[in-house]
Order: sequence, then C-alpha cells, then structure tokens
Amino acid sequence: MKERIKSKGLNLVSIGSISAASLVINSFPEYKKNITAIVPTTDTGSSTGIIREKFNLPAPGDIRAVLTAFAGDKGNSGLWKKIFEYRLKPQQFKELSNLALGNLILAVLTEILGDFGQAVKKATNLIGAQGKVIPVTITNTHLQAELENGRIVVGEKYVRQMGKSPIKKLYLTNSAVKLGEGLEPALQKADIIIIGPGCLFTSIIACLVVPGVPDLLAQSPAKKVFCCNLTTTPGQTDGFSVYDHVSTLIYYLGHHPPDYVLINRKKPRPEVIKAYEEDNLQIILPTSKEIKKIKATGTTPLVADLIEENWMGKRKLHKLDSIRHDPKKVRHALISLLSKYA
Repeated sequence: MKERIKSKGLNLVSIGSISAASLVINSFPEYKKNITAIVPTTDTGSSTGIIREKFNLPAPGDIRAVLTAFAGDKGNSGLWKKIFEYRLKPQQFKELSNLALGNLILAVLTEILGDFGQAVKKATNLIGAQGKVIPVTITNTHLQAELENGRIVVGEKYVRQMGKSPIKKLYLTNSAVKLGEGLEPALQKADIIIIGPGCLFTSIIACLVVPGVPDLLAQSPAKKVFCCNLTTTPGQTDGFSVYDHVSTLIYYLGHHPPDYVLINRKKPRPEVIKAYEEDNLQIILPTSKEIKKIKATGTTPLVADLIEENWMGKRKLHKLDSIRHDPKKVRHALISLLSKYA
C-alpha cells in the first residue's frame, strides 16, 4: 500500500453531506483530486425542496455544496463557485427567495441532459471541481421514518423535525433505485472510507438505506472509519450517547461494523458548551464503559482530542451549526492508522 500511495496518491472516499466531504478535503488538501464524495440526494429543505417540487428530481442541494467545496477560489472555478452559491434575494424573486442558484443549474442540466448523474458530471466540469462527487442514487426518492410512537413521517425535513417522537427506523419511499455511476469502483479503489460526520439519519444513514450500498461497503478492501459526531442533533439523536451513534450506524451497515471509530475525548470550554446547549445540542463524550461496549461490536475505537481550535462563535448557516472536527487532528489520526498498514 505504501508504494502505491507514493506513486498514485491516497484514495479517499467520504460518505455523507458537506460536513463529511469538507472534513476530508480540509484534512488532505494535497489529495483533493483523489477524493470521492458519495452524497445523499434526499434533502427536502429550503431551496432544495423548492427545486425538487418544481422539477421532480433528486435533491441537488448537498451535491451543490460539495461541488463548491471541491472548487478553487480563483479564476473561472472561483467565479462558478460564487455563481453556484449565489442565493436569490426576496426583492428579486419572492417565491424563490434564498434559492441557491447552483440548485437551479443542476435542475436545468438534468432536464436538458435527461439524467441527474450526467448533470452532476457536467456541473463538475463547469465549476472545475478537483475531486469527484457521486450522488448515492440518481432516482427521485424520499426518506421515510417510522417513529417510536408508531407514526410515519415522509420527507427529510419531517424526519429531522424537532419535538417529534424518536426515530425507530429509516428507509426510502421508493427502494427500487439506481446507484450513482462510479459508486462501486470508487469504494473498491479506496484506501480509506470515512463515514460522517454529519446528521446521523438525514446525511449519513440516508446513504446507507439505499439498497446495495451496505453490501458494497462490506466488500470494499478499504479501511472503513466512522467519524462520530461531537454533539447530538436536535430532532434526530436527542439523548444519544457515543455508543448509541455507533450501534445505530452498525445496524444500517447491515451489521458490518466499521474497522475504526474516531471519537472525541476533549471537553470544550464552558462558553462553547453553553452556546450550543442554547440550540439543544449536547456535547457527547465517551465513558470507559461505552468504550468497552463499542469494542464488543467488533470495531476499534480511536479516542483522541478532535475538536476544532480557536472557536470564534457560532456560524450563521442555513441549518443549525455545530462544533466541528479539527481537520489537522483528524488527519493525524488517519495517518497514524494508515501507518499500520503501509
């Protein structure tokens, strides 16, 4: 493996939305061209929800966000990046207020080319993305959840809705789906597959409920690493411990545990904890008992200080902000892991 990496570079795959892809990109910027992001296409919120309703296609929002993460900041790539992330203002288009222009571009490309996967490829070329973005499925389908109280909710924004009963089971409304082109070879060629971080159900498991994906992951020779979230996510993992995150993931992996789980052990500063608790996010740290339970699942926990340095306050995002992993710390953990096999 060591010689191949020296000659061709490290092949990395992320599974999840922008949180997962951007962490891998920022952890290994020198291997940007060798990174493949497998991205969910079941979002229904905000700008994406409008586009899906009007054009009847898979969700373009997470795809757009990851494409721009792969784009450069200068020249044509930088210009297209700004175009894709440009959001329409209320005074311009009242009905389409806050719509990301990149979502509309992906929708129009899909209509012209007749295929969502081909639209993503064309958008990749337009924006000059250095890595590869693969929609987990190119079929128009939605998330559906059975809740603990027996209620069924349909649509990503209702699956993540706060204040509802806990999620008992997640699945797709239409399971007869087509995988994104290139997904299988990407998993086969990978050296490391990083699952997460991100919203456990609507970003990570949203990829794993696509039929065929858990089996392809199990068959891949790559080392699979679950990057566990640093906090709970309101509406999805309220009250979850580190072990709950790991055991839930393993269930949706078809009971094939990842090789490793990256777990943060450092407690943030009191003012950081307070800031996120105001949004009902709880910091999760592992106990020694949990670590033993995690080991018993068949995976190996890698416990380290993983939280971002120099916290400057909560970011103004279109969705709820959370504490983030430090790319340099994640890089160090993954390189240490790789050295065992090189």
